[in-house]
Amino acid sequence: MRRVVITGIGAVSPHGLTITDLWNGLTAMRSGLALLSAFDPAAFPSRVSGQVPSFKTTEFVPKSYRKATKIMARDIELAVVAADAAVRDAHLATRGVLETFGGKKPDDSWFETDPRRLGCNIGAGLICADLNELTTAMAQARMEDGGLSLEKWGRSKDPAKPSGMDLLTPLWLLKYLPNMLACHVSIIHDAQGPSNTITCQQASAGLALTEACRTIQRGQADMALVGGCETMVHPMGMMRWTLLKRLTTSGNENPAAACRPLDQTASGTVLAEGGSVLIIEELEQAQKRRAKIYAEVVGLGASSSARGIAGPDPAGEAMAMAMRKALRNAGISAADVQMVLPCAYAIPAHDQAEAAALKSVFGSHQPEIVPIRGGIGDAGAGTQALDLAAAAMALREQIIPGAVNCPHPIAALNVPQQTHPAVINHLLINTGSIAGQNSAVVLRRYY
Repeated sequence: MRRVVITGIGAVSPHGLTITDLWNGLTAMRSGLALLSAFDPAAFPSRVSGQVPSFKTTEFVPKSYRKATKIMARDIELAVVAADAAVRDAHLATRGVLETFGGKKPDDSWFETDPRRLGCNIGAGLICADLNELTTAMAQARMEDGGLSLEKWGRSKDPAKPSGMDLLTPLWLLKYLPNMLACHVSIIHDAQGPSNTITCQQASAGLALTEACRTIQRGQADMALVGGCETMVHPMGMMRWTLLKRLTTSGNENPAAACRPLDQTASGTVLAEGGSVLIIEELEQAQKRRAKIYAEVVGLGASSSARGIAGPDPAGEAMAMAMRKALRNAGISAADVQMVLPCAYAIPAHDQAEAAALKSVFGSHQPEIVPIRGGIGDAGAGTQALDLAAAAMALREQIIPGAVNCPHPIAALNVPQQTHPAVINHLLINTGSIAGQNSAVVLRRYY
């Protein structure tokens, strides 16, 4: 079977716009959480978030594509920025990169891709519409009694008074379709290979990676852009998660310590934004072009729980099933894993379920469990993507980051309190979405 390796990483997170920013933040055990500033959060009981630093999307796309940034929602912009960093990190001379170099490779270290053999699989959330834009249009269709007039919304008899829909750009819908993340990334980098969008909340990136790996292993592609991005930092997301009682309300006075994953004092998660795009590649091609190889993808597993929003299975059986599948696919035992990146949202019921799953899978073996939500929050479809990026860096650097905000781990889990060097041969990323989809990935150190 064709082997698949990671040769490029782009990451956008509360720590910054690059994988270096993310890794430095994790290893320094810094928190990127702060009081929410994207909108006025005064009406919400939780006012903390993990926001990506400001950027101009036009600086990350070819000059000929800058007009298209006008129809990019925030989620799309995050994916475009991460993908640009990933292809540059992998030294791929895609169409989008070549245009910035005047149509020519800067030197022989850059690999000119075959567009027909380059795939794109990116996880996405259900993108929230711009509420200011939508509210203006809805107000135009308002009746005197406060109701919505479909006639005023869809058409206007008076040319001087536009309908509600007339106040929306004709391409309005294209800003909010989940598949537009992969769409724009594919167009910019001319990825003509297999493409798909996975919308399974926090588990989206691992499931996207699974599909992309299978296309490479079957010989349908040689490379792929893979990952997930989302912003949860908007009023609708805040309202939804507040009503579901998933957010901490005790961190407003000390935002940096608000999210406490797998800790005995956990009281809820913190919404964030961000994600990552990886370049995965067939090993022989990567070796031939002397690519920088971060890690090898060796194990993939998935499962789902029927409980959904009713809450997690306290025993974590479905989550454990996904991890066992990934270990079996990798051809290793639980004892061969030195480090685990859990989803660890700091929602007590979910953390307890994950701890039970980890105990079930690893038994008396104690790999180091490194929850990274404490410093970056929950970025929805970008969550597992950031975990994958951090995992690849840990394997390449042979360093285990210390956990942020987990001084008293539940279930006596082996959570490192300081960043330290270690021999890491296998690393497992475990992600269970809030709705019940589970994805587990095993990465192997590349020698």
